[in-house]
Amino acid sequence: MASVKKRRNQYYARIQWRDENQAKREKQIPLRTDKKSEAVVRNHEVEKVENLIKQGQNWEFPWMGEGGKKKLIRLSIEEAIEKFYAVKRLDNLRPRTFDAYKQGLNAFMEAVGSDYPIESVGLSEINIFKAWSKERKHKPTTTNLCLQKIKSFLKYCYDMQYIKVEVKFDMLKVKDKPPMYLNETNILKLFRSDAVDIHFRKAIYFYVQTGCRLEEPFNGYISGDWLIIDSDASKTSLQREVELNEHTLPILLEMRYRVENSKGISGHGSKGATRRWLIKTYSRKFKKCAINEGFGHHKFHNLRDTYATRRWAITGDILAVSKEIGHTSVKTTEKYTGFKLRRLMADFPSIAPKIELRLQKSTLDSGLNSLASNHLQLG
Repeated sequence: MASVKKRRNQYYARIQWRDENQAKREKQIPLRTDKKSEAVVRNHEVEKVENLIKQGQNWEFPWMGEGGKKKLIRLSIEEAIEKFYAVKRLDNLRPRTFDAYKQGLNAFMEAVGSDYPIESVGLSEINIFKAWSKERKHKPTTTNLCLQKIKSFLKYCYDMQYIKVEVKFDMLKVKDKPPMYLNETNILKLFRSDAVDIHFRKAIYFYVQTGCRLEEPFNGYISGDWLIIDSDASKTSLQREVELNEHTLPILLEMRYRVENSKGISGHGSKGATRRWLIKTYSRKFKKCAINEGFGHHKFHNLRDTYATRRWAITGDILAVSKEIGHTSVKTTEKYTGFKLRRLMADFPSIAPKIELRLQKSTLDSGLNSLASNHLQLG
């Protein structure tokens, strides 16, 4: 880590390391200040790109002006994005996360112009991007995903003094839609469908029974009767455990065997690309079944929605359900609580008795509260 040193009443950052030949190397970067508090802040900026400096890159810092005064570093949007990527690569992001940054920032460059000066970016350019996205009929959720990456990039640009004023803006408003689950009638149709073979019908059962996201069964590891999904393989970077039983474990083993032992498929490039294509086959097969059975508006992710809805209907414990399905915030999970329990009893007859127990307990608690209020003067 870069350390703050002082010489002749001026602070500087010192970086020390050993090269590939184990020879000692050192780089001193002037912090251009005689105030320790300011030196510590500037040293933190040096630490962000320390590894790049060790690799021989010359990095221009905003305080390098005469007398240590901050100066605006003039770059195009494309040049600033390349510097941003260099820093992000040091964070060891998952490929999918890094690709999301590229998707959002490439869209921003296309809307505003890659040669546009970064110091000129403000709310007007954000509005230009929003209009550009709307013209292309992008969904608000898609636009917001891009805006999140743009916001992170512009915060970096402000910290690095590429722009004078931090650009703050709101996401697009998105109407909250209740999740779509599959009722038992439709689930049974999938289990009996002639549109796909028995293996894929079993896979549908696996996803409904476990609540896994599409790729999670293939990225985790099996330990006894548990599928362990590491934080590195999880969408939300949270490790979680999925309980397996005598039915779901053999199905999972067969799913993994099929994907891992399939030969390369022409037109899909690397083994990794082939693997991703095979995993997505489960989603494509689901869509084929759903269309064939008359409810093609449902998506593969609705199998996960079905699991979460059923679990909440049975337990009433939204915190436990949130943990089971790997949400980082219970607020995300609360969307499953908007359904009337009587409706869920009709849609899921097999668990109706368990839901009925919840309703009876709620009624008993209400009756006790009423009695207590009448006789104990409860507030």
